[in-house]
Amino acid sequence: MFGYIKHFPSELKVREAHLYKSFYCGLCKTMGVFARLTLSYDMVFLALVRAMLTDEKFECKTHRCVFKPFKKNRFIKANASLSYSAAVSGILSYYKCIDDARDSRNIFKKMFFRVLSLFFVRGKIKACVSYPGLEEKIKEPLERLADLERGNCSSIDEAAAAFAEMMKNIASFGLIESTAPTVRVADHIGLHLGRWLYIIDALDDFESDLKKRRYNAFAEYYGGDINKFTQDLDIIKYSLTSSLREIDTALPLLGGGTVSPIVSNIVNLGLCNVQEKILRKYYLKTMKTYI
Repeated sequence: MFGYIKHFPSELKVREAHLYKSFYCGLCKTMGVFARLTLSYDMVFLALVRAMLTDEKFECKTHRCVFKPFKKNRFIKANASLSYSAAVSGILSYYKCIDDARDSRNIFKKMFFRVLSLFFVRGKIKACVSYPGLEEKIKEPLERLADLERGNCSSIDEAAAAFAEMMKNIASFGLIESTAPTVRVADHIGLHLGRWLYIIDALDDFESDLKKRRYNAFAEYYGGDINKFTQDLDIIKYSLTSSLREIDTALPLLGGGTVSPIVSNIVNLGLCNVQEKILRKYYLKTMKTYI
């Protein structure tokens, strides 16, 4: 359900593109050596949002990357936002392996994901020590979601709500409760982002899940009827766009800052572009026009 949070490069100013890359490289340096294999734009977005929520100052430095040793790269020095994002990534990577092992029908794949999860145990333990209570905030909604999927839940909103709660918990975890407005804004962004991510992932995987007979909320809701599914594309699009609008509405409440244009670019252009590409492939099959 991750991998959909992307920026829109052509609409970023040069200095914003450099800053975004610096956050990416900074997160890479903050993560463990093996954990760097799971580095994603999703966690960079989390670091950017947390930096805005806490009004955190950051320092830019240069270093030689292991993967690009002949050129010095700029990176954001490890700070609270990057450390938190690295911890979240460690916990999510571990439970992703556990979930894949549980869902796989192939015995060799089950063994592979079980062994792979062992490489993320250290990162998960480190995250739990640094952020007590974070694992429970992630694990409980994931377990509820797994129960719904095992029970072939046909309610798209119910399944999306479980994932949305996890994202809400991640966005606002550890924020000082005395700053209640900040916590509410974080909850709001996390909730709607989580809902959008779950629905867009189910939408993207609809046909492949149908062929491989894997759980998919849309497949369960429509009983595998592709015609009924395509007839409701406009409704699905409206639902997804509504979540993006809710996120966009909350962005001004985060305040300004140098990372604000980057976050706005991701929400208003990056996510919209991802949504358009996924919806368009279904609209083309029905000869409908994507507007």
